[in-house]
Amino acid sequence: MSLLHDVLSLLNRIAPLGLAESWDNVGLLAGDPAMPIERILTCLTLTEVVLQEAIRKKVGLIVTHHPVPFKPVDRITTQTTTGKILWGAMRHSIAIYSPHTAWDNASSGINRQLAHVLQLGNLRPLQLSSTPELASLELGTGLVGDFASPTKISELWTRLRTAIPEIQPRCTTAQDGKVSRVGICCGSGASLLPLALKHQCDGFVTGEATYHQVLEAQASEVAMLLMGHFASERFAMRKLAQMLGESLPGVECLPSESEESNF
Repeated sequence: MSLLHDVLSLLNRIAPLGLAESWDNVGLLAGDPAMPIERILTCLTLTEVVLQEAIRKKVGLIVTHHPVPFKPVDRITTQTTTGKILWGAMRHSIAIYSPHTAWDNASSGINRQLAHVLQLGNLRPLQLSSTPELASLELGTGLVGDFASPTKISELWTRLRTAIPEIQPRCTTAQDGKVSRVGICCGSGASLLPLALKHQCDGFVTGEATYHQVLEAQASEVAMLLMGHFASERFAMRKLAQMLGESLPGVECLPSESEESNF
């Protein structure tokens, strides 16, 4: 067993909240830092299905990648999806924490894990953090890396599919096309394409993109690889559960078994 404030300190070491984007809502979103925690559940998105799983497993803390709430709320009732989830969690004394974009950008976070799967080298952020301490560690928004030699798109999909079977591969260019420098931003990361262009990337890996973002990539002759939003992030929440479990003796840390997605 650990106190929640000790778990919060660990989470902030793994994914410093200073790495989160300015628009994000990260950190402890519900709960008492003094409450004891015996079991933690990680998930990509806190849905009603995931909440019921947490209740069944007598979880004290849910670490959800996507924040709930994300936007400010002026009331908590069961008449809205967000309100129903928050009310249910509070009724069962379940705390809620979200690292979101801090975990995306962390030194062991999602973007870097994807870079290792792709076997990219010379890793650096697409945009350095504005916080001097984090910038000195070469941390910031997104990631860019290089291959030792031009690599086929088909080979990148093979590497990704081997590590993350859930991916739903789509690409703006042919499978036999090759890339040398790749930008990475998990989830809905295509808005960072302009930063990738500044780094002269010829490839960009993300979860999903809009129609017009895809057209922009094609016009810029950048191979945009779309993994699916769920697949681009969910795997790293299993990894986070493992990391928490290794550092919190006496606390059981579990990835959600109930969430699934086709997107």
